[in-house]
Amino acid sequence: MKFKHKYKLYSLLISFILLTGMMLNHGEDIHGKVVCFGDSITHGAKVDGHSWVYFLNKNHSQINFVNAGRNGRKTADKKELLPVLKENPDANYYLIFLGVNDLKDGTEQMVKDCVENMQWMIDKNRQTNKDAHILILTPTDINLKTMAPINVRKKYNENTKQSLVMLKNRYKKLADKNSIQFLSLLHTVSPPNYVDGLHPNMTGQKQIANAVWKGMNIIFEDQK
Repeated sequence: MKFKHKYKLYSLLISFILLTGMMLNHGEDIHGKVVCFGDSITHGAKVDGHSWVYFLNKNHSQINFVNAGRNGRKTADKKELLPVLKENPDANYYLIFLGVNDLKDGTEQMVKDCVENMQWMIDKNRQTNKDAHILILTPTDINLKTMAPINVRKKYNENTKQSLVMLKNRYKKLADKNSIQFLSLLHTVSPPNYVDGLHPNMTGQKQIANAVWKGMNIIFEDQK
């Protein structure tokens, strides 16, 4: 009985050591430079620049997360990607987080346009750096109950919300078609964590950062 007891303790100890080692090593394969191309959520509007990119840089300082966000950017502003690619031709990863600004009073045609613009950006990424990983991030949801009057006037509405779901599905198909990576952030931010129904607050930005980091590790672990 004593032998069996010691054996069980020994097995538990080995399992703990292995698990701890896995946890410590988790994320070591994400390396180098990660360019984050997006809109105001990436830039850090309403949170004084403390966006999800900021928190990724803070928590994983061994990696260079480049914030290439701009307030108001749409997928239709796709040509703005060109100078970003020119400045970062050595990036290991390109994350594209766009779409919600295209979908004011959203329609199926608007979603289709987003997908076509994203395809253009994928092609330009590959022409610049064929060895880099490309990851499409689905925009986060909106909160209609807390939507600020200014955003209501801009027509962020129920049509936008429905179009975001449609866009998530279309982006997934696009990623599969191009053999690139996809991560949905649609339900990442909790409903109370929106400043104005559109932009995440600091807690919401941390939720995005955690989801992106976890997602990248799972995605690129699977590629080994």
